[in-house]
Amino acid sequence: DTPVHSLLHEAGHLIVLPPERRAAVHTDATDSVIEEDATCCLQIVLADELPGVGRTRLMADMDAWGYTFRLGSTQAWFERDAEDAKAWLAERNLPAA
Repeated sequence: DTPVHSLLHEAGHLIVLPPERRAAVHTDATDSVIEEDATCCLQIVLADELPGVGRTRLMADMDAWGYTFRLGSTQAWFERDAEDAKAWLAERNLPAA
């Protein structure tokens, strides 16, 4: 019963972590704000790869679940305030848009 957005978020943490940290993760993947933001960004991008999901549904689910962003919604954050997270992902050759 795990929501898709939650599954993608946790998978995103494992994807963005460097290999040396990945093996040691148990419940708290990071205390880094940029790494958390990059994970949120990545989960949105990855949603487009899942049939019947896509970023629009995923962002609505994130809002309904209680994710909070400075601009009031996940979509507003992703479209107008996530440049640093997208750059962080791009620097690591991960999908960012």
